Amino acid sequence: MALDDILQKISDEADKKTAFMKQVADDEIKKIEAESQVRAEKRRSEIKQMAEEKYQSILEKAKILAKMEGQSAFLVEKRKMIADVYQALQASLAQLDGVAYAELLVRMLKSAALQLPEGKMTVPCGRKEEMEKAIKKAGVFYAIAHESPDIKDGFILNDHRVEMNMTFIYLIDKIVRPHTELEVAKILFN
Repeated sequence: MALDDILQKISDEADKKTAFMKQVADDEIKKIEAESQVRAEKRRSEIKQMAEEKYQSILEKAKILAKMEGQSAFLVEKRKMIADVYQALQASLAQLDGVAYAELLVRMLKSAALQLPEGKMTVPCGRKEEMEKAIKKAGVFYAIAHESPDIKDGFILNDHRVEMNMTFIYLIDKIVRPHTELEVAKILFN
């Protein structure tokens, strides 16, 4: 064989190997590109799913907060209505006429005498005479110490050891309301 034939054969072999290597490299590049596209698509899908889950979570939280805010506003309104009931009760007691007011005072004095049989009283300004009549009618041993502009109705008893607040506002807020508020709420809202 001639040298040219040998060189041609080597050249042909080299071209075949180069073509084969190029084909292997092209196949590897296509494989890497395909794998990259699959990984990229998978990652896009994961990111999209995470974003959707985050969106749903934020939306759910917003719904819950809105519901809680609505319930809170509703509860505030309910509490206001209940407070209005007790304010109306206090106003109606404050507007009692002379006879009804005197009868209520007599009952209050008799009730107070069970716990505090004697003592000094603070009464509302301008109601000393009414209170003296009620004390006499109730048959209790209380002396009126002074009149106070801070008291609107009822009275305060004191025997230097114990003070008993028998004002309407105190009795309604501290005695009546705690024992009746649930029933009032049931009547108003059921």
